[in-house]
Order: sequence, then structure tokens, then C-alpha cells
Amino acid sequence: MLTKLLKYDLKYMIKNMSVFYILTIFFAITTRLLSLPEQSIILIILYKISVGCLIAMIANIVINVAMRSWVRFRDSLYKDESYLTHTLPVSKNDLYNSKFIQAIIFLLIGFVVIILGLFIAFYTKDTWNVIKAFMETITSGVNMTIAFFLSMAIIVIFLELFNAIQCGFLGIILGHKRNNNKVANSVVFGFIVYLVSQTIILGLVFVYGLFDPTVMELFKTGTINVDVNAFKVLAIVSSLLYLFIIIIMNVICKIALNKGVNVE
Repeated sequence: MLTKLLKYDLKYMIKNMSVFYILTIFFAITTRLLSLPEQSIILIILYKISVGCLIAMIANIVINVAMRSWVRFRDSLYKDESYLTHTLPVSKNDLYNSKFIQAIIFLLIGFVVIILGLFIAFYTKDTWNVIKAFMETITSGVNMTIAFFLSMAIIVIFLELFNAIQCGFLGIILGHKRNNNKVANSVVFGFIVYLVSQTIILGLVFVYGLFDPTVMELFKTGTINVDVNAFKVLAIVSSLLYLFIIIIMNVICKIALNKGVNVE
């Protein structure tokens, strides 16, 4: 049954997100094409417009994955559609799992489209060499490759964004347990949960720093003249802590959902 639920959630997201994916690739292509000819005033203006549109579409992908995931979660569990949803022979755990997996899938797709769009629009051998040289200045002197640095950066950003989405899920669950102002309460609860999750992660990093002086140094100094290896450790520790928080919050969301749903 989870597969069937996920199918409908994915259809909803494809319908709402595909336009942003298509426009991102479109403006990436136009940006590349406008950069090829000998530049004139008109071409420079069109190029900058295209770059602006590309950046806007990239931002829209990130924002709408979160917004549409929240809207889908609310509509299928608390709005008119929920009257059908809650008659299905399926547990609330599966209902939540479907939304959880759907959010992961489309956040991943969003990252792929963004990276592909940026590659199409801006990749040249010279640009890559500049980026590579910059990465080498960051990773030099520590046991860290450019591939590892980029991978960890993408992973941390991905987990941070997904954590924010799941905080929204918990906010919606808590907000809809109230009798009035459910949307406003959902936003407030979601924001509070997000702040709490970030505080917990920061606190756990601090606790880890008690056992690792290189990480603790990041809390003590106001300059960047610290052991660069600390940033490597921090990225790994932060990723593991985000995974831990996401798993714990997944359990909390299911417990809260199983306590009952107040359909509007």
C-alpha cells in the first residue's frame, strides 16, 4: 500500500515541480548560447536577464520542494482529500513514510537539476580550472580531496534542507491539533521545532568539541586561523548529527500522527 500512496504523492509533485525543472534547463541553455557569440550591448543585457532567470528558477526549485511537500502533507492528511485518505486500509506510519520518501526523492531531483543547470550554463575548461584552484587552496595541507570537500558540502546542505522540510511536517501535525488558527500555529510550531533541532545539533557539536580540541577551537576563536582539519571533522560530525535528528524526528512525527488527526 505504501507504493500506491507514494505513486500518488509523486504524481502530485511531478505535476507541480516539472515546470521549474524545465525552465531551469531552458534558461541554462539560453545562458550558454548567449555567452557564445561576440558580445554586444543587447546580448549582454539578454545574457544577464537569462542568468537572473536561471538563479530565480534554482531558488524556486528549493523553495517549492519544501512548500509543495508541506501543502501535499496538509491537504492529504487534514483537508478535503483527507476524508478519502483516512478511509484507506493503511497505517498512519505508511501515510507519513510516503510523504517522507517523496520529499527525499524530489529534493534529490532538485539537486541534480540545479547541478546540471549550472554545468550547462557556466562550465568551461577555464572556469573549472579556476574553481579547482580555489578548492585546492581550501583542501591543501589536509587529508581531503576536492571530491570529498564538494561531496560533504552537498550532503550537509541536503540534510539541512531536508531537516527543515521535516520540521515543517511536525509543525503541521502539532498546529492541526489546535482548534483555531491551524495554519498560523503550524508555521509557529514548525519554526520552533527547526530552532530546537538546530540548537540540539549545535549543542551536540559542542559536546563533541569537548573531546576534540580542533573542533572546540571553532567555538573559541573569532578568526579562521584554526586547524583546517577541524572543518573536515565538523562536516562529518554535522552530517551524522543531521541524520540522527532526522531519524528521531521521523519517529516523533509518527508518534504525534498516531495520537489522532483533527480533519478540518
